[in-house]
Amino acid sequence: ANAGWVQAVSATSGLQGFWVGGDFVTFMDGSEAAASSVELVLPLPLVSPQFELHVANTGVEEVIVLIELYGEDGLQLATPYPRAIRPKGFFTAAAASLFPATNVAPARYIRLRCMNPFAALVVARAALLPGWAVVNALPASTSTMELYFPQVVDGAGGGGNWQSVLGVTNLSATSSNDVSITFTTENGIVLQTARRTLSPKGAIRESARSLFGLPPGYQNGWVRVVGTLPVTGFVSYADSIAGGVAVVPAQSRPRTNLLFAHIADLGQWQTGLALLNTNLRSATVEVFALAPDGSLIGGAANVPSARFSLDPGAKVSRLLSEWIPETQNRSGDGGFVFVRSDAALYGIELFFTRDLRVLSNVPAGGIAAGITYSPPSPR
Repeated sequence: ANAGWVQAVSATSGLQGFWVGGDFVTFMDGSEAAASSVELVLPLPLVSPQFELHVANTGVEEVIVLIELYGEDGLQLATPYPRAIRPKGFFTAAAASLFPATNVAPARYIRLRCMNPFAALVVARAALLPGWAVVNALPASTSTMELYFPQVVDGAGGGGNWQSVLGVTNLSATSSNDVSITFTTENGIVLQTARRTLSPKGAIRESARSLFGLPPGYQNGWVRVVGTLPVTGFVSYADSIAGGVAVVPAQSRPRTNLLFAHIADLGQWQTGLALLNTNLRSATVEVFALAPDGSLIGGAANVPSARFSLDPGAKVSRLLSEWIPETQNRSGDGGFVFVRSDAALYGIELFFTRDLRVLSNVPAGGIAAGITYSPPSPR
């Protein structure tokens, strides 16, 4: 099989995108465009020794990337692996070949260092499920101390048999990090706060049910993470029966407009969104579905259900077709979703097969600075 990487360049500002891969029958996931930096932190989202590292040299000079494997306590689990990569070159390898003498199952993340900027991601294959998950590496210089996960579900309900797993990594290499992780129900009631002290370079990866001691039955809510030092994190969603799995990175900045760059809502596919209002006042939210050519499929301008109020501290998760039924009445699939609000929101999109055998994340984007966008009028 051929392997490589893609760089997209546009003379016009505001370009956004994501990629998705898999066989689209038994496994699939994707991610946004990866960040390039001289030091990256790459979470390992699944409890599995089966993961593949993909690294691209985004520069014009040869680089030597040092690959380090870390456990929960912040200690290295193996001797660092150095790898030279040619200008604009690409490297991929399975964990077993990078660290052949090491049991990589206890690993929580990979730290990659280099003298010049590069980008990386990991593809993790579930140990007990047929799915796979993809997550990008993030710059270790990230200064965020507060993270949000707009969707955390656990138990049988919401159309599936869900398990959510949260991961949080301490980005400080020298100091412990006191982290509080709070689960709030969908209607804004704080249910439980878990507190952990992460060692320097330490990390946790734990199911939501275990982390919060959730009561029996279906739980639907959102999570806030606050550290005393910079952190990064992710949440993975899996259907424990059908086997679909996807990973969504934490969000640190809400937006008054959100762009989701794909719609898959016909045939075997469905698209769902979760939106979170952390403000102290209600938000008036408008949702629009746009065709690939930018024309309006439907939205708040002509569909009453696509305009609604979201209470402070609350989240809402729906199928796109519940807000905009017109997505079901098209000859072809595709397009994008635009969300507009009078208060800044966090949001995610997942698209998936109706049997939940495959799930995929569509990252949230926003309108670039200096660009004004309004959805077109109904035809």
